[in-house]
Amino acid sequence: MNEENYSIIVEILKSLDEVKDVSVEEKDGDVIIKVERYPILKEVKIRGNMAIWKEEILNYLTLHEGTALKETDAQSIENKLRELYRERGFFEMQAKVTLAIDEFGFAKIDINIKEGDVFFLGGGIYKGSSLDTDFLDEKLGLIKGKVAKEEELSKKIFDLQELYLDLGFWDSYVYYEGLQKVSMDKPFLNVLMPTDPKIKTRPLKLVGSLAEGFKNFFSHPISTLKAIAGKGKLAYPVFFVFEGRKYEIFFEGNQFFSYEELLKISNLRQVGVDLLSLEDARDRIRKAYHSKGFLDVEISYNLEGEKLFFYIKENRRYLAFIDGIYTDYDEEFLKKRLEDMLTELKGQGYSLAEGYIKRDLDKERGLISVSFEIVKGKKQILKQISYIGEDKQISKIFQEVNRKLPAVYDSSVIERLNTKLSRYLESKGYMEWTFYADVRVEEDEDNTFYSYTYEVIKGPRYRSGLDLYYGANITNRRELSYMTVKEDFYTEGALDETLYNFITSNSFVGVRIDTFLDKDRKQVHRLIRLQEDKRGFYSFELGYNTQGGLVLELSAGLKNLFGIGLKATADYKLTEKRETYGFTLEDPFLFTRRLWFKSSIFKDYQEHKSYNLNAEGFILSVGYRITRWTSIGPIFSVANNQFLGTSVTTNKYGFFLLREYKDDVFSPKRIHYNNLSFLKAYGDLSYTKLELSTFYLIPIRSNLNLSFKVSGGTAQGQVPIFDRYFLGGFRDLRGYSFEEIGQPNGGKSFVFGRLELELPLKGPFVAVPFYDVGGVSSSHTIPVDIKHSFGLGTGVRTPIGPVRLDLAFPGEKNFLKKFKLYLSIGYVY
Repeated sequence: MNEENYSIIVEILKSLDEVKDVSVEEKDGDVIIKVERYPILKEVKIRGNMAIWKEEILNYLTLHEGTALKETDAQSIENKLRELYRERGFFEMQAKVTLAIDEFGFAKIDINIKEGDVFFLGGGIYKGSSLDTDFLDEKLGLIKGKVAKEEELSKKIFDLQELYLDLGFWDSYVYYEGLQKVSMDKPFLNVLMPTDPKIKTRPLKLVGSLAEGFKNFFSHPISTLKAIAGKGKLAYPVFFVFEGRKYEIFFEGNQFFSYEELLKISNLRQVGVDLLSLEDARDRIRKAYHSKGFLDVEISYNLEGEKLFFYIKENRRYLAFIDGIYTDYDEEFLKKRLEDMLTELKGQGYSLAEGYIKRDLDKERGLISVSFEIVKGKKQILKQISYIGEDKQISKIFQEVNRKLPAVYDSSVIERLNTKLSRYLESKGYMEWTFYADVRVEEDEDNTFYSYTYEVIKGPRYRSGLDLYYGANITNRRELSYMTVKEDFYTEGALDETLYNFITSNSFVGVRIDTFLDKDRKQVHRLIRLQEDKRGFYSFELGYNTQGGLVLELSAGLKNLFGIGLKATADYKLTEKRETYGFTLEDPFLFTRRLWFKSSIFKDYQEHKSYNLNAEGFILSVGYRITRWTSIGPIFSVANNQFLGTSVTTNKYGFFLLREYKDDVFSPKRIHYNNLSFLKAYGDLSYTKLELSTFYLIPIRSNLNLSFKVSGGTAQGQVPIFDRYFLGGFRDLRGYSFEEIGQPNGGKSFVFGRLELELPLKGPFVAVPFYDVGGVSSSHTIPVDIKHSFGLGTGVRTPIGPVRLDLAFPGEKNFLKKFKLYLSIGYVY
């Protein structure tokens, strides 16, 4: 902060959700910035909530630790809690909320809840109604013994109104008065089997009633037991009904329209019965008959007390003569046909096409000659869109559009082009861009051609301005700068990469970057809001996979040590074939944005098909980011290995070239993984290894994914068995057992390929046909004995990849008898 930028910082501070007001004043030559912020919620304690989980209450109240409390007080929280509990049947719930704010502006909320009893539904009360109460309860779905939910019950007013209209009470109106709450004076056994009168005629509803009773007992055991003992609480929704007259309507002489259709056409059910509504009903019915060709229809009506009679004399139905064909006249059909004709013409480019229906009436013959008068106009063609300028990327945008031209004129093509231009230019920092489009119109006898010529004026390119970090209380300021990508000129690419760096640093649980335009200085300032993760962490995982059996994983550690992003983790993993201890130190941004390192001390026991291995040692790798996704660097390790009764110490050094791309950090749809590594071992044994692995996950179209893997390696020298190559099992040749290919001593070279197609089934379910091929050679030459396997996987899509079960077969005779089953989660590189 300095004299030049403080005013900018003040404006940016005002945008923070936590900040209520910012003021500036001068005192003794100094500028003092006063920031008033809202209280920050630090802790919420809830007691007495037996029926509703704490997380659900907090979500309903929109109270989350670390957020600002705006316009929130204890009384409003109490009111919202009562609303929540009333919707669960707790009408006597009481809540006491204490909101305390300390001297640093952090708030603590203490919520004490007395839930009281659940109220069960006792039926409905219908004031002014002459109908049977049980009948109304049944029609409204008011089942005695269910938990009473006030909002749900209040909405029954609409069902009640519809019921009265269906019964002919067209002058009726109803309204909801509220709930009548009473204490039981005798046992109420309906809570164990909430029922309605339909159960007498539909015995299968008994199953649902029993299920509802079990739900009552297990969700609200105390209230249910009280109801059984006659000490519980009942609630009755109270409705007021003004019935009015009950009308009966009769239609005589109608053959074309049914009773139900005529009742709907008349609209009497909605507006009631009076002189005006009866005249309107007759006009509606007459128009309906005319639209179907009954032009001589005669309609009259008579109201006798509460009985209404409509007398209809349909007479003959006129025919329509269309394109040499006689058919029954139908206005709706004619309009639809005209609409279809115009739609087809507009799809052909005649966007100005218009039309109308011409009718000639011959009453003597009962015939209407129909013709469609269409004015096509000229076909509207978008011929080309040209760009005047030297920007190659803008030229590519226009080239993509022009590949599909000439075509029928569609204004959305121009709109999409303008949107692409806007996104591209603003992503490169051209915030004041504009364009001029010159439209040239040419015509021939049948067509109108439109040619657009664009001149794009970029305007000044905005430079990168201030970067302000908010919310980083632990992380060192310099460490934040390592993660931040800043270029001379503003680009969205730098913003996206900065966001990616913060997310993948594993130090933050929330990251948001807001941009602010400074038109005077032609700069883009960035406010980087951060929510730091807790420094201590632990995890416990228990699982199963086909190859390793039961899997137990424990880890604990500290992250963002010393505020420099350093992470220390202690791990333990146990399976039926492996036991591993490890301690890892890693830093994704080692004193720069370009460098990262990872080091581990480990002790590992492994069971293999032809040998067991005890290994302990140290490994270190340092990476240099060539690009956002690609790293290169050295590897060094020291390990003592015990196997087959011998002990070997090996020192290894080498390098790796790694590229790992994901289009989304959390739910990737496209993955590219490429790894090239070279290692030189010395010590008790001397040998070299060169390995290459490539994996691609590619979306072909929506919900259809293709993945493939190609890998290979070669080793030369005194290669021990634990560094030789085997194939077979879950990760490669799935039609064969674990490490079956390469037995007994392993090979010095291998090749492997895998192809999978992820096919969508219903909902999240997928089918995955796959094919594996590979081989192992005892020398460092390319293997010639190639094996292959194939099969089908089925599973369910999740954000971390499919959870799937694979059935695999070897490419051999009698393969059906040699199948293998595998259970897996996610994508296997």
